[in-house]
Formats: sequence, C-alpha cells, structure tokens
Amino acid sequence: MPLTAIFGDVHLGAEGCLEEEFKEALRSIAEKMDLILFNGDFLDSYNQEARDILDDFLVWVEKEGWKEKMVFITSGMGHEGNILYDRPEIQLLPYATLQTSEGAIIICHGHNIGLLKRAGETWREAIRHLKESLVWKENSAFPKINSTDKLIISHTHVPIYDMETGVFATGAWIRKDRKNLREQVRNDRLIGVFIIVDDENRGDPIQMKRWLLQKNL
Repeated sequence: MPLTAIFGDVHLGAEGCLEEEFKEALRSIAEKMDLILFNGDFLDSYNQEARDILDDFLVWVEKEGWKEKMVFITSGMGHEGNILYDRPEIQLLPYATLQTSEGAIIICHGHNIGLLKRAGETWREAIRHLKESLVWKENSAFPKINSTDKLIISHTHVPIYDMETGVFATGAWIRKDRKNLREQVRNDRLIGVFIIVDDENRGDPIQMKRWLLQKNL
C-alpha cells in the first residue's frame, strides 16, 4: 500500500490561511510519500483570485517534483466550485480507498454523505454516527463500507483520532482568532494537522501530525 499523506481544509486564499505553514509541512514529507491527498476545500473560493492561487500552487509543486503524487478529493461547491474540474492535468476523485492490512480506509470530504452534528453532540460522536449509518444504509455518493473499515473525513475543521471505532478527521489550516492569544493557543491544537497512513508501521498505521505544535516529523 502506498505511503499516504492526507491534508484537509487548506482553504488557500482565505483570511488567516496558514499557507506558508502548509507548504512547509508539505515540503517536509512530500519526498517520502507515494501519494498525497487533498481532502476537499483546498481553495476558499471559486473566483479569479482562487484560480490564480491554484495555478501558482501547481507551478510550485511541479517545480518541486511532487505533482504526479497529488490527488484532489472534491468538496462543497461553495468553495472551489468547478475550478478543479477545469484542470485536466490534476487527478480529481469524489473519494479515495486505500486497501491496507488494517482493512479498507475510505477518505472523503464528508459534506455530501450525511455528516451532521446535532445539538449537544461532539464532532467525534457525529462521525461515529455517520459511519454507523454508512454501514447499515447504502449511499449513492459513497461505496458500501463494513464496520471494520476506517473512515477519514475533513469538513469539520476539528481533528479526530478514534482508532476504536475507526473514524478520523483532519484539521483545517486557518487561524480564526489572531487577537485572543489564549484562544489562538487552543486553536493551534486544531489547525495545521494532517494524517499519514503507513501500512508498514504496524504499531501506528494511522498517524496524526500536529505541525504547528511539533514542527518536526
């Protein structure tokens, strides 16, 4: 199975986007990866500025030599709209499936498969309920999954690691509160997070990396 990195909700072009930190994290692991997945909401808009941002990014990764490793997963049309579809040179999927010794790992953004956080519910609970519903009820936008499969989503902007039930979520790359230092420190545990799937690492096959807190892999 390919060594895979998964980044979600980068939101390039958004106010507060940690673009430099994201690129720094990507550069630190890209050479070692076989596959790099961008799990939705890679851009923050679908205007001309977003098109230019994507073009600049694609030029950058091609120069770095990682372009062939990248796969984009679609997300809410309110963000990148049809921009990704207009780039035939990139790989674009509605979801991705990794076959590992841990079983299947399905990666999708999560916006269109019934993800819903109800009042009083945490995102962890919401993702658990989503997986349960996908196991018992088929969804036309998603493959049939088993209870032993793992599910990795984005969209929540809150990182989740729950090996017991097999649900995970990447964090986002936006710092929302620059003025309140206490809130910023708390949020730094939620942003700048990505996931590495390493089937060769039997002790820790799904690894969550908090780039802003550790700055080393």
